[in-house]
Amino acid sequence: MFRNFLLLAVRNFFKNSTYSIINIFGLSVGLASFIMLMLLVKYETSYDSFHNDHKRIYRVEQLVSLADDQDTWNQLPAGVSVELENNYPEIEEAIAIREVWGEYLSTSKERTFLEPKGFYANPDVFDLFSYKFISGNKETALDAPMKIVLTESLAKKLFPGSDPMGQNILVDSKRTYHVSGIIEDVPFNTNTKLSYLIPFSTYTNVYNSDFFQKWDWHDTRIFLKLHENVDYKLFENKIKFLLDDFLKDREEELQLKPIWKVHVQQGDGDGYWIAVVLYGIVGVFTLALAAMNFINLTTAYSLTRAKEIGVKKVLGSSKFTLIKQFLGESLIIVFISLLVALTISEATLPLFNRIVSVPLNIEYIENWEFILFIVGITVFTGVTSGLYPALVLSSLNPLLTIKNQVFVSNKLKKYSMRRGLIIFQLVMSMVFVLTTLGVSGQFKYLKNKDMGFDKKNLLISKIKETEKVKINEFSALREELLQIPGVLDASVSYNSPFNGSWGRMVNWEGSQVGEQMNSRFNRAYATFLNTMKIDLVTGRHFNPNRAADSAACIVNEEFVNIIGWDYEEAIGKRVWDKDYTIIGISKDFHERSPFERIKPYILIHHPGYLTGWKNILIRVEDESNVEVQRRVRLKLEEYFPESNFDLRPFDENLSTDAERIYEGMAKTFGFFSVISMIIAIIGLFTLVSFSSKRKVKEIGIRKVLGAKPSQIYAKLTKEYILLIIIANAIAIPFGVFLFKADPSYYKQDINYNQILWISLFSIIITLLTVSIQVIKSSMANPVKSLRYE
Repeated sequence: MFRNFLLLAVRNFFKNSTYSIINIFGLSVGLASFIMLMLLVKYETSYDSFHNDHKRIYRVEQLVSLADDQDTWNQLPAGVSVELENNYPEIEEAIAIREVWGEYLSTSKERTFLEPKGFYANPDVFDLFSYKFISGNKETALDAPMKIVLTESLAKKLFPGSDPMGQNILVDSKRTYHVSGIIEDVPFNTNTKLSYLIPFSTYTNVYNSDFFQKWDWHDTRIFLKLHENVDYKLFENKIKFLLDDFLKDREEELQLKPIWKVHVQQGDGDGYWIAVVLYGIVGVFTLALAAMNFINLTTAYSLTRAKEIGVKKVLGSSKFTLIKQFLGESLIIVFISLLVALTISEATLPLFNRIVSVPLNIEYIENWEFILFIVGITVFTGVTSGLYPALVLSSLNPLLTIKNQVFVSNKLKKYSMRRGLIIFQLVMSMVFVLTTLGVSGQFKYLKNKDMGFDKKNLLISKIKETEKVKINEFSALREELLQIPGVLDASVSYNSPFNGSWGRMVNWEGSQVGEQMNSRFNRAYATFLNTMKIDLVTGRHFNPNRAADSAACIVNEEFVNIIGWDYEEAIGKRVWDKDYTIIGISKDFHERSPFERIKPYILIHHPGYLTGWKNILIRVEDESNVEVQRRVRLKLEEYFPESNFDLRPFDENLSTDAERIYEGMAKTFGFFSVISMIIAIIGLFTLVSFSSKRKVKEIGIRKVLGAKPSQIYAKLTKEYILLIIIANAIAIPFGVFLFKADPSYYKQDINYNQILWISLFSIIITLLTVSIQVIKSSMANPVKSLRYE
């Protein structure tokens, strides 16, 4: 029996090769799209899953009640890790880590690099995180100050062609680290993208300050591993109010976040998670489109085999036997489609990887669960796609099929399921296109949004821990920089937008006890706002010659708006435990990313001394002028003779993870909206072709009776015009809803004219697709039409 089914399926495949190829192509493209998008979803939800027992690892976070809202902080005092590990038996391990914020590592003058991905860590960090050692002992790698563990790539960069173990690295031109271990490079899909680790004891040794005794320093990330069978939600309730014993007059609660969620749920927002869900939805609906197309084409084609079905039923074939035959043929086609889909996926993955900026690949042995999942989805698609036509065709009346009268039976009424599937395809294609336009437009809007400062023609240099300087006055350096032709202004600050960020809880004059808000803050020289081209709304700039300005501050509009002050009223108010007096209000500017809400901001006057670490900002006429950069670099070398520094354009590498996600979404939706349109057009074209063939005699009779080609055209296309209008009526509101669901705080206005043009374009494309076949049928010779079959 199986052999007969297989032979029949092969004969039908070659007998109707055009139909078979179109069907396989459409389903293969849908499956390939689904495979690639599911690979992406799996990747995005597998962050840090390479750690042993990753399902028991959590990041400790802090839910803070603010004056205007609630906020989630992922950085806490380092002492929290000690309190947790010492006092809660449910915890197997608890550690703290903290960014170093960039150090110059050097093994020679030629091999000196600013490494921004270093971390302070507990010595037992390797008991919680599963970093694989190439050299060294994890038990002793960080057990003493001034030790350093390098990743393999950094070790090769600093020590090319030699063994780094036991060698020394000069740090910031003033201290030495001893290489105590080499670990494999961390995977791309981790939230802790490190290049080296040093112990917290190094910080204590260098700066004579202990992180674990500073309960007002919220700048370490705490991770813990629970023992097996511990319910983390119950444990979360147990530790919720731990900070009450250490932080007074604040409403703060601890909460746990599973380590795999850290990537997709940044802070208290769901922007990344929404993006991942949308990727999954696109994959499912692209496959659904292909499956609907498959159902439509299979049903339409199978009706041409009505006589075969009638003869078989007359000769004794049961309904069950016919169902098995059609399901078997369907499964053969979908498995062929799966092989083609895997080939397409392998060929297009490099392009897709560039679109979404992640290194995806198909692993057939190592990732067998995913392959089994895809095979299961394929079988499910084959069964569900073949079931409807199998049930319909096996139920046909054999007398009607033999008389070729199946098309007027009640089984296939005018408003059949097939038309519903066509509407579904058109709706999904329209939604993909509208969503693509929305996401792309939103990305461009945020990418080109006014940052509140001018990032062009601005140079920045990060200089660390300077002790020996030519003159310890920035005013002197600034005057000499201004003597260089092409230099317009200069300033010095601890931080600058996109280059470091500080935050703390602050109160203000008139606030209630415990009433605070989370504010970003910075210390900068008097010329900072002018150099950055940040405008003042009201008030004045700092005056470096005015002693009282050491206790003055400038706040942004958001700071004043949250409190509810009028701008003029705010001038002279005291903030931050009444330590600083507001002398000016600046326009809002993006300090970290245009994809995030602008936070309250306080700028405090920096007196301009050059020792310590700092950012030097230099406004120039043309940042690409090599001669200006050369002379600026020479001047900095003159003022900081023993310091490392990097002089670069300010707007270099300002992209963020949020920007990467958005750009990937925009490109992905664009890519798959084209695919969905192709699938819908192919399906529509083929269906019109089958429909026209069924109406060959009807068209011939109408032409003999005097009908004009234009009348026949109108008659045959009327149904499809109605379908595309219905599809637009459903798709447009849904597309608008998806746009409004965008998680960005700042949104562009909806362009309804653009939506109208897309709607008209979809109608034109549908008409063109239908017209190609309809015109051919309406222009056919009626004599040949009446002799059809």
